[in-house]
Amino acid sequence: MTRPDVIIIGGGIGGLVAAGLLALKGRQVLLFERQARVGGYVTGFTRDGFYFDAACAFVSACSPGAEFHNILTELGVIDELIFLPINDVWNIYPDFDLRINYQDPTAYLECVRARFPEFAGEISAYGALTSKLGREFVQFEQAPLWKKLLLPFSFPALFRYARRSHADILGGVFGNNPDITLALSALPTALPPSRLSYAFVAVLWEKVLKSGVFYPRGGMRTLSAALDRCIRRHGVNISCGQEATRIITRGRKAIGVGLSHGTEVYADWIISNGNPFMMQRFLPDGLRLYGRLHRLERYRPSLSAVLFYVKLPKDALPPGWPYFVSINTAADLEAMHDALEAGSMDQGLHIVITTPSLMDETLAPSGFHCLKVLVHAPRADLFAKTYGFDNAFHQLQHQVLSKIRELSGLDLASHAFFVEWATPATLLRMTGNEQGAMYGLDAACGQVGPQRPPNRTAIKNLLWAGHYTHPAHGIVGSAMSGSFASKIILSDT
Repeated sequence: MTRPDVIIIGGGIGGLVAAGLLALKGRQVLLFERQARVGGYVTGFTRDGFYFDAACAFVSACSPGAEFHNILTELGVIDELIFLPINDVWNIYPDFDLRINYQDPTAYLECVRARFPEFAGEISAYGALTSKLGREFVQFEQAPLWKKLLLPFSFPALFRYARRSHADILGGVFGNNPDITLALSALPTALPPSRLSYAFVAVLWEKVLKSGVFYPRGGMRTLSAALDRCIRRHGVNISCGQEATRIITRGRKAIGVGLSHGTEVYADWIISNGNPFMMQRFLPDGLRLYGRLHRLERYRPSLSAVLFYVKLPKDALPPGWPYFVSINTAADLEAMHDALEAGSMDQGLHIVITTPSLMDETLAPSGFHCLKVLVHAPRADLFAKTYGFDNAFHQLQHQVLSKIRELSGLDLASHAFFVEWATPATLLRMTGNEQGAMYGLDAACGQVGPQRPPNRTAIKNLLWAGHYTHPAHGIVGSAMSGSFASKIILSDT
């Protein structure tokens, strides 16, 4: 390959999307991925005929006209993928549960309203406000400068609520009712309401969850595999097993990448799809990745997770068991989060169980199912201190299985065969995410919208993509981030 126009560090969704969009426009792209294959969290593995998703459980915004669908269409891979709607969802809490025919946030609110009819008016008001804020946030991003300068008049809901937490809104509308708080906190984040940005909730409704949630036939690996094939077709050179260890600069401009075995590769542009806290150390002394407004010291990565990969006889599943089951054992989300931040899982567990073979029966041998059990956990260093010993980890596993049996009726301890497990240290090792963070930077107040690190860094010709940067975490956010980074390069050149 001749000298590339663009080097991409990391083959997660953001890096793959950026590579594909740049290659479509004729740019020569070289992508380095330190693992044996691309995908990051959006991948899976097979053991003895059983398929398991590594981490992710669903994808959204993939209906015609939605953000992710548009990106996949532009890349030319939309016809290679079949997205199966996830309609049946079971959310379980200490004192109640919700069986949801999920189609969009409105359908979810209808289910909550049916369970809590005494709050019907308040639930409608909450839904109307959240939808309005989401629309205004999207309109603001696309608005001309003069309209943005008139923010209080042009976007009144955004002006009033953009910096508020989800707890602020729930308290104002529902008076801190604990059950309503639990029911409306079933979101793809590990944050409690007091730290979760309400603007993130609104944008999640408007841009991500609005058209439903889906599972790709063949598992999450089919998504990254389709992007892999796509970018190779367009001439992207993917070099797996190659680890970048430094960013080469001339003055305040990035000009290349140094690899672990000593090779140096140069390009006009560098896009990193990696962990910025780690990548800061790749820069020469004295250079900061971001300026004063977005210094990394002010940001906090998300919590991590423990995952159990399980094979199970079909007759061991309780009747009516859906693909997606969320179990929250804590009545107090704030106390559970504080304990996790301190390294303890004793104040409650948030467990997500997915059964891919219910969506696609080819993912497990006849007569069996494959399950993944994900539990929100402390970051890698704190998890290792508390649960890094065999006895402690086995006690945690027993605690998780006991709560699953107690609240859902699924007896994994008696019927399941445990294939593998992953700890926060595993996630750190396999993806390089800071302390095994599940969501990169979580959607905390002060970490969304313009306050999130931008795609442009303080180093000229060095861009960032992925779930640590604008617009947000998740598959859709990471894909959009890769799209934004590609557009910067294309517009500047």
